[in-house]
Amino acid sequence: MTLIEVLAALTILTGATLGMAAFVGRFAHATGENEARDTAVQLATDRLEDVKGDPVYANIEADFKGTESSISGYPGYTRQTLVQHVGGTSSSNVDYKIVTVIVKGPGLDEPVSKTTIISNY
Repeated sequence: MTLIEVLAALTILTGATLGMAAFVGRFAHATGENEARDTAVQLATDRLEDVKGDPVYANIEADFKGTESSISGYPGYTRQTLVQHVGGTSSSNVDYKIVTVIVKGPGLDEPVSKTTIISNY
């Protein structure tokens, strides 16, 4: 092999190595963000399941509405539960609550939000 061939081979190898390094960096960032998103989705789902399991429909606002600034076992995450009551008056023929849970945490570009509707049965 001549010196020119060796230099050309090294140039190609260097370009391929730099390309792989950039890919690994992007992959690591995406993996970390997905783990944070999965955690936030699970925290939101857990809260919605707690709300659905409340045996007293009238107490949903008092029991769950608000913001948790610290969640045990999940440092840096916050969870906000919003409850909107629709109808429920004597003149209304509907009675349900829209429950939205918003989770924010480290590593998330945007908060995770999940919503469900619970009716009075």
